[in-house]
Amino acid sequence: MSDITCDLHFHSTHSDGRYSPPQLARLLKKRGVRVAALTDHDTFGGSLEFSEKAFHLGIVTIPALELTTWLEADGAGEEVHVLAMGLRADEELAHGLEQIKRQRNELQARICERLRAEGYDFDFERLQRKAEPDPVMVAHFVRDYLLRRPLWSAIGLATGSVRRWFDRFEEETYGPGGKAYLPPPLPFTEGITWIRRHGALAVVAHPGKIVSSKVREAALSADIDGVETFYKGQESMKDELLRLARARGLVVTGGSDFHGFSGGPYSGWKMPQEYVNGLLERLGLAPI
Repeated sequence: MSDITCDLHFHSTHSDGRYSPPQLARLLKKRGVRVAALTDHDTFGGSLEFSEKAFHLGIVTIPALELTTWLEADGAGEEVHVLAMGLRADEELAHGLEQIKRQRNELQARICERLRAEGYDFDFERLQRKAEPDPVMVAHFVRDYLLRRPLWSAIGLATGSVRRWFDRFEEETYGPGGKAYLPPPLPFTEGITWIRRHGALAVVAHPGKIVSSKVREAALSADIDGVETFYKGQESMKDELLRLARARGLVVTGGSDFHGFSGGPYSGWKMPQEYVNGLLERLGLAPI
């Protein structure tokens, strides 16, 4: 089974990535990537820019995003991310994205108030202005915090204290279980419906990162279209996920989940060509 250099999961400055869509296209080209899907969180804002640059570089692109949903199962609840692969870019999608953005911003405004109660001096209107045209997310809180403390940030980037601060901010305050955390407003099943309404396949992202076995089992046994199988850190699950995909006729995807802030420079991504072609064919695209 031959591998192909492709990447079906990475992020740009439109969500929580370091590099702009055109920069990412160039990075992928240098690593020989032939098929790519920019999967920013809850936004399609960088897709056109990425696709245009990637097209000129000879990269086949799949219009996509990573949707944040909430799934409860047998008393457990957890975020489940779902990749929307093959979105149909039209006015209906633009309207659907505005609804997602409104939901996310309403949630983030409430989180902002909780952060302020913890002593952080965030201003949500300022965050919204900086986030446009995308919804506010954790990256905007972090950038705002750092940019208003340039000397501390410069020293901290050199010494590693910024990274330590961010880890604490995520684990103790903003992220799941943190003092300011609130679950996303979009239920998992509604997220799948939203994805299909806009012409895409609903693929459960990095199931190995779902902490609750009950939630993970519920996500993988739901009415989904695919599962992200080739993903760093979940190699022990690969055979099980492939068996599931074969038994249910699901598409199989994989990606680097590259953000650009840790783990070194972009190193590319590979997965078996048969699964890449299986996805392309399901989307009505020519195989590689």
